[in-house]
Amino acid sequence: MSMSQATVQAIGFGPPDRRLFGIYHPAAPIASHQAGVVLCNAFGQEGIRAHRMMRVLAERLARAGHAVMRFDYFGTGDAMGDDLDGDLFGWAADLHEADRELRRRSGVSHTAWLGMRLGAAVALRAAQTAPVGLSRLVLWDPVLDGVRYLQHLRACHVASLEEAFSLPPVPAPAELARDPAQFQDEAIGFALSVPMREQLASLRPDDFRWPARPAAIAVIADPDDADGRDVALACAREPGRVNNVALHHGTDWTSDTADNSALVPAQALMQLVKLVGAPR
Repeated sequence: MSMSQATVQAIGFGPPDRRLFGIYHPAAPIASHQAGVVLCNAFGQEGIRAHRMMRVLAERLARAGHAVMRFDYFGTGDAMGDDLDGDLFGWAADLHEADRELRRRSGVSHTAWLGMRLGAAVALRAAQTAPVGLSRLVLWDPVLDGVRYLQHLRACHVASLEEAFSLPPVPAPAELARDPAQFQDEAIGFALSVPMREQLASLRPDDFRWPARPAAIAVIADPDDADGRDVALACAREPGRVNNVALHHGTDWTSDTADNSALVPAQALMQLVKLVGAPR
């Protein structure tokens, strides 16, 4: 076990009525220290299925000299609250709290935020009030179109229900799903509160603008899917503002084939570490 792995710490932090849970990875003592990094996880099943990826990413970044914090938003994982307490504005505030805790523990004055999927949307929201010293955003397959994301979660939820019964119920989930009012409040086992659904529905790519800070923003996205095309259009509105890295990593984090697996897309991992450590 490496020295950086040996000193990994499970911690609680945040105000008494909104305690959060985090895993702190100190920078390896043999590496030259770089900016700290806060990892912003994806939502629900995407977050569960990306857990190993985020852990390996934190270890690689720590070895490269970055102090790293990965954490559970309020209402998720081992943080206080339950599913129905989740909302984007609150999670953006949680990210600020995680950033402060990382700086307090590590002594770094500059940080980078790395977000995956809905975690990238959280990072973008939080960056609207970016703290002094936020030097970089790195976003992986960010959710820019909340309506399409909700539709995707609903379709995956219905598909999971269709496959979950040895004796299919009557009427079948797919039949019930023809009513748009059905299956709105749950996404593959995770509750979706009304405020969360409204906040997601307000995410529209046509209205999207990159935050004024930080100066350095990088995005990894697949140019062949709809989310990747949204990213390309957003970058085209501000030429030269964002480093858009096209990458086909081939992993569908909402598919059952990813469940309980150890999938870690090597190309994505290497790109993410490289982008976090790129010169400012």
